[in-house]
Amino acid sequence: MKNERILAIWMDYSKAFLIEFTDKAREIDILEVQPIKNTYGNGLHSYHKDQKRKENRHAFFKKITDKAKAYSHVVLFGPSNAKVALANQWQQEGLFSDQGLEVFTTGRLSETQRCHWVNNHFTPPAVAS
Repeated sequence: MKNERILAIWMDYSKAFLIEFTDKAREIDILEVQPIKNTYGNGLHSYHKDQKRKENRHAFFKKITDKAKAYSHVVLFGPSNAKVALANQWQQEGLFSDQGLEVFTTGRLSETQRCHWVNNHFTPPAVAS
């Protein structure tokens, strides 16, 4: 894994924490979904809410994709199915097909726990002699 650019992304449907791994994990960016703003007076019709939600999710996934393209190995992890939806989108678009892509389910984690999880994933355990 030397010289490989590694990015781990803990995500749900509202936030993505980007964690770069070199010799140890460090959080480098946080991306968030834009809240739906009421631009239709007394309330959004359910169709417009669904459309805005889809547009926001598309924009959110695009931001993540744009950041991830600079890396040779990407790990998606988190509690919701957002990571699976993004991985499926990447697969359909032919992205990261020749690069490493892994998907794992974890719970909600603090920044320290996320970095610890990434370190444990990419650092081989020491072998006792």
